[in-house]
Amino acid sequence: METTPELARLVDQLQAEEYTVTEPLPGVIHVKGRFSNPERIALRAAADAGDIAVAVWATSHHDDWALVCWNRPDLVTITQKGAAPQRWRHRRIPDTLRPDAQTFLEGASSPFDIVTRPKHQPTDAAREILGQFEITDPPPPGWVPPVVEVPEIPVVRESRVPTAPAEKARRAATPRAPKAPPKPVKAEPVVAVCPTCFMAIPATGICDNCG
Repeated sequence: METTPELARLVDQLQAEEYTVTEPLPGVIHVKGRFSNPERIALRAAADAGDIAVAVWATSHHDDWALVCWNRPDLVTITQKGAAPQRWRHRRIPDTLRPDAQTFLEGASSPFDIVTRPKHQPTDAAREILGQFEITDPPPPGWVPPVVEVPEIPVVRESRVPTAPAEKARRAATPRAPKAPPKPVKAEPVVAVCPTCFMAIPATGICDNCG
């Protein structure tokens, strides 16, 4: 389909950056290219549109995508990375800010966020903004969800290691070797001592000192 005249300059600008740009719905453009952060691309494109109501899909070469719907003051951002759940964020920003404000580019929270519990869930107001662009489903046209591989469950094999009671029983049934008898203790020899000088008396029986 032909490009909406109000978005022609924006489309030319994105194509000059070597991105593939289409307009699947009136006022909705789809940007594809080699980039790692689709949300940044979509936010910057929405900001470059000025105050023109626009919705921007951005799909990276990794097949991650973001959708930004901009109709001042409402800024709705939806991101999808891999098999992770979609993250919705609805902001109502003042006239002094644009969609490419640094806080928004970094994906950080701001005082202008409409907070949900749990976080990053769609609200009726956010869906109404998507409805203004005739978007009924956030993923870009032709996007296929990634296949999540389920890890194989390891086979549990029976262990042959004996349990504690069985090990104790095995040890109790094993006969122990008898202990060796203790060695006899040799008696210390008795040495005769001279009663006068207390010196040892030799085998002659006569003290060498006293005679």
